[in-house]
Amino acid sequence: MTELQAINESYLAAAAADPNRLAEEFDAITEYMKASTAIHHGEYVRTCYMPKLFTEKIFAGFSADIQTLYGILAKVMRAYYRGPAYRKLFGFDRTTEELILRADPSVSLLPMARIDFFYNEQTGAYKYCEFNTDGTSAMNEDRELNKAQELSTVYREFRAAHSTRTCELFNSWVKTLCEVYHRARHTQQTPYVAIVDFMDCGTVNEFEVFQGYFVQNGVPAEVCDLRSLRYDEAKKVLYGPGGHKIDAIYRRAVTSDILERYEECGPLLAAVRDDAVLLVGDFHTQLVHNKTIFRILHEPQTQKLLTPEEQAFVLAHVPLTKTFEAADIPRALADKDAWILKPLDSYASRGVHAGVESTPEEWEKIVRSTPLTGYLLQEFYRPYVTENFGIGPDGKFGRNRYYNLTGVYVYDGVAQGIYSRVSLTPIISSQYSEKTLPTLLVAE
Repeated sequence: MTELQAINESYLAAAAADPNRLAEEFDAITEYMKASTAIHHGEYVRTCYMPKLFTEKIFAGFSADIQTLYGILAKVMRAYYRGPAYRKLFGFDRTTEELILRADPSVSLLPMARIDFFYNEQTGAYKYCEFNTDGTSAMNEDRELNKAQELSTVYREFRAAHSTRTCELFNSWVKTLCEVYHRARHTQQTPYVAIVDFMDCGTVNEFEVFQGYFVQNGVPAEVCDLRSLRYDEAKKVLYGPGGHKIDAIYRRAVTSDILERYEECGPLLAAVRDDAVLLVGDFHTQLVHNKTIFRILHEPQTQKLLTPEEQAFVLAHVPLTKTFEAADIPRALADKDAWILKPLDSYASRGVHAGVESTPEEWEKIVRSTPLTGYLLQEFYRPYVTENFGIGPDGKFGRNRYYNLTGVYVYDGVAQGIYSRVSLTPIISSQYSEKTLPTLLVAE
């Protein structure tokens, strides 16, 4: 048994020692979340009784691996900017390519990202699931969930008995954004920041929490719909809906949504093209956010760019991924549990299909009806299973087995914290039985 497994078992035993208290406190945590700011489209964040525990040693390992990953991604980006032949591998349309090429990744490779992966807590092995560089979210979920955990006797006693910390994800982002702005603009001026998205699909509560942290740190900020911006071409000034000049934009709108609503984004795009505003999270992030990056990393043209150590890293951690073609249908049908189908550019698991979640008949129907353009076929990596107390498949509270997904928040190349999700099923998505856990880092 690993140290982490021993800590988890000890926590679960303490929770189970008083079943009545356990159930009452879980209800209290749930009620707290219902009244919290962690609400998305009217839905509160579901959770379990026990937080997600990681040791500082494990987090240090994640942080070191992020540096290796970022070194690899930097080589990919440089190759993209160097030549048309490599750019063709990505298959982006002309508009997307133009947006990417006018960006300057040297300002910040990826200002904000959440690198999601499936981590085996017993062996330390893992495979990447998704690189979220556009619309990176859920920091407020972790913040509110840790506050809700204060209602748990076991959580309070555990923190009193151990050296622990939660992940700080707000003040650190304000500092990071300002540092990127100062570096890009060669000034120490405090920028006026706009946090923008399409408000009909964004996590508005979280934006407002971020705005509060910006203001607390002396950085003026507003939250606004991307479509409400106004650009004065003569003055080269971008204005928010209240008429204030905007210096920097914290972009939460994902590139695919901007492309879908391209005609509505004229003022922002014009200001960005004129360099009248600093887009923190410029469009070069699409090179990593688009799921085709998993295929690109395995391409021979990419492998030639990498050191032997980096090639081994890709082989160990990036699941085999290829463009879905008619020739792949027999392979996908022959071993349904080994494969997952993903659209090239989506989020929140929209359009994702896994053989493990389907009967043979359902999987055959999915595979044969999936478009042969815009989809990837990817090796399926079964998530690690742990136990926790929560609502089970029968709708009742109890001890259940949960599949785990881990995300590392990375601000301007520095690992800042962990996001933890679990599900009763191998597909960890809000469409299914996803739950978010607050993360607690434990010193050895």
